[in-house]
This record gives sequence, C-alpha cells and structure tokens, in this order.
Amino acid sequence: MAREAVTPSNGAPGADAPVDPAGRRARVRERFEDSAAVAFVVSSIVNVRYLTGFTGSAGTLALFSEGPALLVTDSRYDPQATEEVDDGVEVRIASRSSLAEVREELASRGAVPVAVEGEHLTVAKWEEWREEGGPEAEGVTGWVEDVRAVKAPAEVDAIRRAAEIVDGVLAEVLELVRPGVAERKLAAELVHRVLTAGAERMAFDPVVAFGERSALPHARATARELVPGELALFDFGAVVDGYCSDLTRTVSCGDPGDEMREVYDVVHDAQAAAIEGLRGGMSGREADALAREPIEAAGWGERFGHSLGHGVGLEIHEAPKMSKKSEDSVPAGAVVTVEPGVYIAGRGGVRIEDDVVVRSDGCEVLTSAPKDELLIL
Repeated sequence: MAREAVTPSNGAPGADAPVDPAGRRARVRERFEDSAAVAFVVSSIVNVRYLTGFTGSAGTLALFSEGPALLVTDSRYDPQATEEVDDGVEVRIASRSSLAEVREELASRGAVPVAVEGEHLTVAKWEEWREEGGPEAEGVTGWVEDVRAVKAPAEVDAIRRAAEIVDGVLAEVLELVRPGVAERKLAAELVHRVLTAGAERMAFDPVVAFGERSALPHARATARELVPGELALFDFGAVVDGYCSDLTRTVSCGDPGDEMREVYDVVHDAQAAAIEGLRGGMSGREADALAREPIEAAGWGERFGHSLGHGVGLEIHEAPKMSKKSEDSVPAGAVVTVEPGVYIAGRGGVRIEDDVVVRSDGCEVLTSAPKDELLIL
C-alpha cells in the first residue's frame, strides 16, 4: 500500500525544524560562568548548525560572552548563511580558512583565553592555531552536546516524523522477505523507500543481516541470500528536517528453532523492562542495567556486548550514552535509543530497538513497528 510522503516542517526539504538558536546560544554561554574563557570557538559543523540554523557543510562559529556571535564560511554559502541565521549572528564570507579568520578576529579583539572544542579540533588545526599566534586557548568538552541532549518540542516532532517513515518502510520491505532474497537487495529497497517517503537522506548505512551474520551488530549488507529457518535483522534510520530516527527489528524466515525463539523473548522482555523503568535523571549506567540485568539473569549476559542505547538528534549517535560504565546523566527531554541485543557467533543474533523520549515520570516511544512476538515470515 502506498504511503503519503512525510513533508518537512516548513515544506522545504533539508530545512531545520523551527528552533530557537538564540536561546541555545544563551544556554551555552552559561558555561562561560565556570570558565575563564571570554570566547568559544565552535568547529563542529553540527554544533554550528545547532547554534545558528546554518545548514552549510563548512564554517566556524565564534561565540562571545557578550554581543553577536560570528559565523565565518565561504562563498559557496553566500547569501545562504545570512538568510538562515538570526540577527544575533554576524556572517562573514572569507576566502581562506574559516578557522584562520576566526583566529585573527579573536586576536584583534584581545579575547583571552578562548575555549575550543576539544573533541572536534584536530591536532593539525590546533598546531596551526599555536604556530600562527592564536590566542591562549583551552580545550573543553560537552559545552554544546550537553545542551543538545535535551530536545525541544520541534526537535522531537522532527524525530517523530522520521520514525514514522522507518516504521512504514519496514512494513513494506518485510513483504519482500523470502528465501533467496539478498541482503543488498533489501538494503537497497530500504534506501529507495525511505527517500521516496520524504526523508532527506538515510541516517546511516542500513544494516541487513541474515542467519549467522545477524550476530554482527553492525554488519554490512552483502550478496548473502536468505535461507529458510534463518533470522533477518534490519537496522536503519531516516533524516527529516535534519533529525535522525533509528529502528531495529529482527524477524525470521520460517521457524528459527527453540534457541532463537528463546533469545528473542529474552531480548524483548529486557527491552520492555528498560522502557518501563527509564526515567529522566538516571545515569547511563543505571539505565543500561534495566535491560542488562534480566539478560544476565537469563544466562545471556556475555552475549550482550554493546550499550543499551544512545541519544539521537542531529547526529545518529549523540549524548547521552547509556552503557554499563557511563555516568552520563539521562535528562528528561532526551531522545534515546533502547536497543538491547543478544548475539551468538556462528548462529545468529537478535536486537530490538526503538526511539523514546525520556520524561521525568517515564518514556514516550516514537517508533511503533510490531515487536511483541517474533514475526515468522
């Protein structure tokens, strides 16, 4: 059955959902209070977009403790940059490196010290900064990512619409699951149908894995053909208005046998326990334990090697992280994946994943593809 394509929020493919970049910058500026820095250089283009609304692929942002921010980009984005940002951002089109332009602007203002993104500024750029006489700088982490972790209603709406796409596409592609079909064939169908449904792009290369390859959490689709009695794992996501969704379902082509049925039930129940127990304010470690403990109790703990989940938003993997060692706070308002799995090398694996909005008193699940029992096709 044909589905109605999802339309971006303002009708323009690739446009960001309605946001408040000025408010976001104000929240990041609060970090200045705990630092000696008087300026903050943002080199991650995703963070630049988050703080300004600029959707180009190149640019550097300087955020000051007072006054307008400065966005430097190149002539490819003139006049796009000016049209996309608000009045609180000065746009400068430069014919050289945007970081070099920002560096000299900071030096001319006597801005010392400067905070730079420790996770995103490369060693080469940092060495160039020092060799060219850039202002004294300190590397900082999480200044933007911590703000990004809490999603505004418009961001949740974009993720919700991206989730609707993957739910519908999966239903269509499952109709094509039959003996002899190749992983790459179904992966290509996922891509084609996600884009046809209105997404601007895939959130990541889709995972389609059959049989023993379903035990590879990040398997790449191959020419491997499906055999009766095997599991088939699908993991893919869509991007709408810049925001990602992420869905995993495991199905079977015929009866997979008692062991894999048991594994499916264990993973399903662990995911249900995690969704039921997840609350804003938990640590990533506490959240991970909600699913890990029942999997361990069932005797499959050593087969659950990855984390429970991660934040999703402008990137497919962002804060917070929910793992057995993570002390990240999982704040109310975060959108995270809940994706426990059990993987048996040489035989197969099961993962079930949904996107959920974390609330102070529970969760709202955004993805809705069927999962209550192992689907036998």
